[in-house]
Amino acid sequence: MRIFLRNTTILFCFLLFVSTSADAQKKSRKMIKADQAFSVEQYNKAAELYKKAYQSAKSRAIKSEIIFKQAECYRLSGNKKRAESYYKRAIKAKYPDVLVYLRYADILRMNEKYQEAKEQYQKYIQLNPTDVLGEMGLKSCDYALNWLSNPTRYQVELMPLINSRFSDFSPSFGNGEYSEVFFTSSRTGGFSNKIDDRTGETFTDIYSSKLNKKGKWSVPTMLTEPINTAGNEGSVVLNKRGTTMYFTKCDVQKKKSLGCNIYVSNRKGKVWSPPTILQIKVDSNTTLGHPTISEDEMTLIFSSDLSGGYGGKDLWIVKKQKRGKWSDPVNLGPAVNTSNDEMFPFLHSDGTLYFASTGHIGMGGFDIFKSYLDENDVYSSITNLKYPINTSGNDFGMIIEKSGERGYLTSDRSGGKGGDDIYQFELPPIVLSIKGVVTDSKTGAILTDANVILSSTDGKVKETKTDNTGSYMFKLDPLRSYEILVSVEGYLNKKLTETTVGIDENKVFIVDAILDPVKKEIILPKIEYDFAKWNLRDKSISDLNMLAEALKDNPNVVVELKSHTDFIGNNRSNLRLSQKRADACVNYLVGIGIDPGQLVAVGAGENEPFVIEVRDGRFKEGDVLTESYIRKIKFKKNKNKAHQYNRRTSFKVLREDYIPQSEGK
Repeated sequence: MRIFLRNTTILFCFLLFVSTSADAQKKSRKMIKADQAFSVEQYNKAAELYKKAYQSAKSRAIKSEIIFKQAECYRLSGNKKRAESYYKRAIKAKYPDVLVYLRYADILRMNEKYQEAKEQYQKYIQLNPTDVLGEMGLKSCDYALNWLSNPTRYQVELMPLINSRFSDFSPSFGNGEYSEVFFTSSRTGGFSNKIDDRTGETFTDIYSSKLNKKGKWSVPTMLTEPINTAGNEGSVVLNKRGTTMYFTKCDVQKKKSLGCNIYVSNRKGKVWSPPTILQIKVDSNTTLGHPTISEDEMTLIFSSDLSGGYGGKDLWIVKKQKRGKWSDPVNLGPAVNTSNDEMFPFLHSDGTLYFASTGHIGMGGFDIFKSYLDENDVYSSITNLKYPINTSGNDFGMIIEKSGERGYLTSDRSGGKGGDDIYQFELPPIVLSIKGVVTDSKTGAILTDANVILSSTDGKVKETKTDNTGSYMFKLDPLRSYEILVSVEGYLNKKLTETTVGIDENKVFIVDAILDPVKKEIILPKIEYDFAKWNLRDKSISDLNMLAEALKDNPNVVVELKSHTDFIGNNRSNLRLSQKRADACVNYLVGIGIDPGQLVAVGAGENEPFVIEVRDGRFKEGDVLTESYIRKIKFKKNKNKAHQYNRRTSFKVLREDYIPQSEGK
């Protein structure tokens, strides 16, 4: 992270330092030397020079300015704790620029002191209400607290064998099998033992490590010349075959930074060719780095302070053209880029862009975001990856395997070995299930041994029975819609739906089923008719009233009312008579408030003789009262009784999915 990441635009800060001095002539030589070191981004060296300048300073205004500048040095060199202390001192010393409150709030947020940071953001908003950074910082604190309380499913672990007590950052896959990684480190024993005045650590080099058959990473090995040099090398990316390397290189000459650029090297066997500058048309004195390449090697995205951007470092894209030339850089636009810094891009094989930013709402420092291409091939929206991928510190340099479930990132979060460290992360499979209890709608009693069928949109069907507690449970798959059918003998079937589409966290769906009791077919023996009549008797009306109550309790049920006649008369007239009897029942029920859509009137005439259900005098269970059966009856009383049995209306449930007219409207 020290390479190019720390090389942020400081012109504004430098001009601020010059302008806030009451009188430039009053500055001591020590102060001038410190300012000069700061202007060329030698933050570690500048912090020591400011310390000496403070000891000889007499003016309170100069002292408060020095304290603020020391805080800036510590912030830009990654010493967050010391930066916090010095911003606090600068406020106490009455440093006049209100920017100190924003910087203090930012560093408190980076140190996970969100409530304290909110207080400082509020002070800054009061003093400088036109700057949106204050409101963004305030919102970031609230989001961060929520994300800490509701972490995502990602599991993040430190990689102990690769990291050192110095800065180790920006991992890159060395091949398509993910069995080799390259990364940058400022550890001792590198190509040069000289100290970088920017960071206070040695100049960075590129290292590699390989995964053995036991799944362990080897001790990192430094790449030799011509890749590593006396300057800073970092932020490397390789093509899928591991034969071409693109990397950031910042040359240094006589302790003077010459800026950063992207270099390319090709590997033959184990030997890398001398690096050459990537031929991209850019302005002179432009800093660029952090390359990432698409799988087909036709698209390259990098970070740069090219003119025409939105401020700070922006992400830019170039396309490979004929004869291997690269197109002119195009800014990725305002959805991705901000007035702050966007760095460390990574292009996934599916086109998703991952990058780090300090300009969007985040937890603190650099947060990692992702963006998808829209239908116009533009990165038009972003998503913060939240905690634990992001923390209050600096999180960046994320790379992900093709499956999208495992990868590596860089972070200076607490718990590491020191400075920036490389972490491995994994997204465990999402765990989804559905469970519920089946009960009786009338009594609330649990229904055991109920049949529950789960059908999904991919054609899979699962079936189970409710246990002795009336409960059922199924495991679910992501991105599926389901239908649950619950059935028990003597009850109306219940159909329910649920979906896992859009669910990206572990979840248990609670779907209870309340079943309405119903008989398979109910005969209404008291609905009887006089010979050749269809008018309703008083007792029949009483029975229909009970039916009406049942239908009101079951508004999704459609019933069939089937009326019958005796065999006296011809078949045509009997069909007309039976239909009038059925219609009389329906008309009565509609008249007392039953939805007509729940009723179907059927006239069956003499075609369905009554079947005796319970022994009744001469009639035995199972006797079918056909014309031939009745004609054999000798006694007139029994014959009339048989005719009365046939002059009846019965009903049965046809459907259970009717939508009442009021709901349909």
